[in-house]
Amino acid sequence: MPADRAERALSAWPQGHTQPLKITDALTLEIPLQYERSAISHDQSATRALISQQSDRSEARFDFFLPDFTGYTLENFRNESDENRVEVVYLHAGDAHEADPDAPGEYPPNMLKRSLEDLLNPNDYQDMYGLRCYQGRARSKRITCYGRRDAASKEDIMLNAAVPPYSEGATFPLMQARYYSRRYGGVRIAWRAHVGNLPHWHDIDAQVWKFIDAWNVVRAPDESQRAGRPAAKGGD
Repeated sequence: MPADRAERALSAWPQGHTQPLKITDALTLEIPLQYERSAISHDQSATRALISQQSDRSEARFDFFLPDFTGYTLENFRNESDENRVEVVYLHAGDAHEADPDAPGEYPPNMLKRSLEDLLNPNDYQDMYGLRCYQGRARSKRITCYGRRDAASKEDIMLNAAVPPYSEGATFPLMQARYYSRRYGGVRIAWRAHVGNLPHWHDIDAQVWKFIDAWNVVRAPDESQRAGRPAAKGGD
């Protein structure tokens, strides 16, 4: 059934969870359907696509809405320009050595070092919202921001954001974070939102990880006797 016909046949957004999505040996997600845009479509391939035919690992994606970190409804689903929507573009396994000094990839300290050498002006920056935001050597309509995203794990974040005046025809200027984390054996993650949410980047990133932790069905050894799963704010 086409998505528009499936939508008309529903009175509420579907409930339940996705099938288990194995990201790493330590991370398998069952995502509540209210955070799945594809829940009213029969085509789940985008969500459940394997990284490769030779792997049992998948790439996950999900969305949520500010300010309460809620999921899809039949109403907000129709608004393609909702400035409150946060899209987790991908979550998949990374290289376990990506956090080694000077390693290639998306580990924020290594990305920042490369960028300051080649792309960013180290003397042209502004501190805002707990981030240091740099202009490029060739000034553009984007800034690159860097800062501590999680004090407990001592991990950082790197994101870029559009700045006004926006390019002609840019009706939905974005900010996007993309980085490697050592958590769960090493994962790469990217999320994006309307640039107007830049002041709330930390809340957004923290909530992404709260969802990931809550939806993980792999039990750590010290959790083997615990019943149920922790609840995430706005989660299932």
